[in-house]
Amino acid sequence: MITRDIQIRVRYKETDAMGFVHHSNYVNYYEVARTEMLREFGTSYKELEDEGVMLPVMEVSMKYLRPAHYDDLLTVRITLSQLPTVRMVFDHEVYNQNGELLNTGRVVLAFMNSVTRHACRAPRWFIDLLASHI
Repeated sequence: MITRDIQIRVRYKETDAMGFVHHSNYVNYYEVARTEMLREFGTSYKELEDEGVMLPVMEVSMKYLRPAHYDDLLTVRITLSQLPTVRMVFDHEVYNQNGELLNTGRVVLAFMNSVTRHACRAPRWFIDLLASHI
């Protein structure tokens, strides 16, 4: 299992008329966490794409527990429970600066060959890179 905490400050434009972070922004927070996790490991989505592999989102699910507000400092805890095969599953927990759990979610990505647009296995180098961070 690999877990990382990524911090994100809520911007004014991410809030709605009720003063809450609009629900659609959590998907963006999840993406920022995935991107930063990969960057911490020394790779990126761009590197995967340069190697001919794309990662389309296949599924997103989430549960809202409490609202986040403008200027809150959020911690997105991202967990990769299993090394990927043709899919990669990330679980997320979003906490505010007081440590209150606000949101949970799961994102499922699929590995896809960028030329054929068919499913493919995760590149060996990528699996090895993730395994080195367990």
